[in-house]
Amino acid sequence: MISALYASPGAQILIPGADRIPFVIRNGTRQGCPLSPALFALFLEPLLLAIKSDAGISGLTVGDLEFKLSAYADDVLLSLTDPSTSLPRVLDLLSDFSTLSGYKINVTKSEALPVALTAEAITTLSSSCPIRFTHSELVYLGVRLTSCSADLYSANYPRLFATLKAELECWNKYAISWLGRLNCIKMNVLPRLLYMFQALPVPLVASEVIALQRSIDYFIWAGKRCRVARHTLYRPRSLGGLGLPSLLTYYYATQLAQVVAWHAPAGSRRWVDLEASLMRPNKIQYWIWLAREHRPLITTTCPAILNSLHLWHRLAVKCELTSIPTPMTPILGNRDFRPGLLLRPWRDLLDSGV
Repeated sequence: MISALYASPGAQILIPGADRIPFVIRNGTRQGCPLSPALFALFLEPLLLAIKSDAGISGLTVGDLEFKLSAYADDVLLSLTDPSTSLPRVLDLLSDFSTLSGYKINVTKSEALPVALTAEAITTLSSSCPIRFTHSELVYLGVRLTSCSADLYSANYPRLFATLKAELECWNKYAISWLGRLNCIKMNVLPRLLYMFQALPVPLVASEVIALQRSIDYFIWAGKRCRVARHTLYRPRSLGGLGLPSLLTYYYATQLAQVVAWHAPAGSRRWVDLEASLMRPNKIQYWIWLAREHRPLITTTCPAILNSLHLWHRLAVKCELTSIPTPMTPILGNRDFRPGLLLRPWRDLLDSGV
């Protein structure tokens, strides 16, 4: 199968009223090639491994872990410390990789967001590095990252909400059926919101979400009076509704999915390892199952963790996601189980991975 795809591949140009013009593909793959994403991942992996293993490139160290990069296809996000040393070394590796592979990286289109750097240090780096420094935000995979976590909401959600409202007003001018309008919301509006909910776990301003929900209702009914109760439209089709998305409910679901991911084995998800390191000396997958009056003082200021915990405390009992007491309550460190407060009897079990 691979030979059929890549042995002397060719393509043709179709021009109306003219003969086909075949030619041989000598570089790259055909458009829409099913193996192209996997081949690119294999091709880029040596560069990523070289950056990870280079001692001259310093990443963000949290506990015993070091975080240097995140990569999605050809979009690479580097988290560097000691930039005066790390940044030139990264540029050298990119130059070597380009020479060996023929893959050209447009450094002038790359951006760097300095965090906690002095103006003098930024000026020095800018004069010696072709990368453009931005002082407000950095766009990665459609998400605007800011140097201050408090600005993440204002940099992303108001723009998205305004865009969606403008599109709903534009679509409202067309003769779209009632079910067609529901499908517009499910297939166009909801996926973009879900992506932002999952990629950016920050608190929402409820009034702005409610305003967007009203704009959706206005679009569904083409500006006319609602003839079916909203909670009926939210029900799934199996219960007599139409499955109209409730935005706040979807937001809660995406945030509680983060709580589920906290229980993943170490090393299976990089961001889970990062958040677990930020919770030290507590282990978050045990901490949330202790009675609230028995929990150790929380030590992290990570906004993503705090937001997920806030929603968990708000929704766990209300939505019947857990009971008190729960089978998930740990033995070790549990004040309701006095032997669990003594570390020595349990040391052998901990060391063996139980």
